[in-house]
Amino acid sequence: MPSRKTRAEILYPRRVAYTLVLASIALYLFFSIWPILFSIGIAFTDANDVKIAPNPKLVESINNAIACATMLRDNTSYMQVAIGVVRRVDSLLGSINQSLADIYKMTASGVSPSSLEYQLAASDLYNKASQLPSILSDFEKAFNCTQLGYPTDKTVVSSDVESNLTRLMELSSYLPTLQDPGRILNLTSMGLSIVSSSISYFRSIETDYKGYFNSVISSLEADKSNVELHFIGLSNFQKLFTDPRFIYSLYKTLLFVATSVPLKVSVGVLLAFLYSTPLVYGRRVWRGLLLTPWALPLLLSGMMWKYIFYPSGPMGLALHLDINNNEWHAFLVYNLFEMWLAYPFIMTVTMGALSGVSKDLIEASYIDGASVWFRMRRITLPLISRPLVLATILTTGASLQAFMVPLLINGGGPTETITVPFLGSATGNANEFLLLFGYDRVTIDKQYGYAAATYVVVVLIILAYVALWFYYSRRGGRGW
Repeated sequence: MPSRKTRAEILYPRRVAYTLVLASIALYLFFSIWPILFSIGIAFTDANDVKIAPNPKLVESINNAIACATMLRDNTSYMQVAIGVVRRVDSLLGSINQSLADIYKMTASGVSPSSLEYQLAASDLYNKASQLPSILSDFEKAFNCTQLGYPTDKTVVSSDVESNLTRLMELSSYLPTLQDPGRILNLTSMGLSIVSSSISYFRSIETDYKGYFNSVISSLEADKSNVELHFIGLSNFQKLFTDPRFIYSLYKTLLFVATSVPLKVSVGVLLAFLYSTPLVYGRRVWRGLLLTPWALPLLLSGMMWKYIFYPSGPMGLALHLDINNNEWHAFLVYNLFEMWLAYPFIMTVTMGALSGVSKDLIEASYIDGASVWFRMRRITLPLISRPLVLATILTTGASLQAFMVPLLINGGGPTETITVPFLGSATGNANEFLLLFGYDRVTIDKQYGYAAATYVVVVLIILAYVALWFYYSRRGGRGW
């Protein structure tokens, strides 16, 4: 007889189950691992707000402009055509320059603007300037990359050329109508300056055509470099450890760990012991109330603590605290806020561990005359040490990654000059913990690679801490 299939096999055949499991694992690994690898990779690049996701159309436009400039430089036959157009513009500008100089000398010598001599000179200037649009159009066509088959919004000629020559045409149309010699002298002087700079520009193309386009290509390649991601090795890490702000941030983070972890662990353990004894009336209700920090949204908690300890708040006034201008006042509030957020976790873990301690053992020690302190130190704490150590490791990692606490209280301030021996000084936030330091480098400085390097250092510190802790705990035998 054929074997009967179980209910599970009927609902989910093994092949389907294996397929679903493998697909789930693959998706989990993909969406979990690649962001981590991407973030680590960014730490070795010069990523910023532009380079992190460059616009493909912008890169294509720059590449086309480079190709266009290269063609203009290397195509000998086209070079002759282009230089011919440049010479025509240069020749016309030279003639206009002479006319402007004549009008200037004429006016300076006292010739009346209404005289025939002046009007003829002004009319001659206007006629010459009227030829500029036609010649300028030929010049633009000769160097228009899009018309040459290289679509781009970049230009290989100065963008000031057209605006300067347009101003020159407008100026030449004003001169015949003016009667004020002072105004005429000012305009002709301005026109001579425009013509002089324009002639210098066009002659630079004419005399060193290839050199001009070499400089254009170099400028475009620099623009391209500014929008492309580059591997820079350990440069971000070298910059980190020579940055006074980072070193001070590392110091403040480690100091915060050294002060906040003992505080929240001791408060959590003491509350757990206190509300685990049957001597406290209504201890179950008190336990529930003590878990309030877990129930409140972090943002609400942060705003509440900021208001309480603000210089004009209740505790700020009572204790004369100024969290906006005194870094140690703010640091004190950080520790208290972190303790308030974390003690429910320590208390819950400790209570769970205490529930597993044998009451017979405690009663036997009591009968033997052991004091409360002796029972706690010699019996209870050793028995709950393993879960308590694990909770301490986790809360230490949380302190190393402190971010929302300083951000919500005062943004990691105050801002002041930070001085580190042998590294110099820099302006930064005095309570900018490591994660907040990286966050500010992204949001303020737009330095994504530098910020990613900061986070890599944080992860390495946490891994080193956990590895050392487990190494020494195993080396110490089974005492825990």
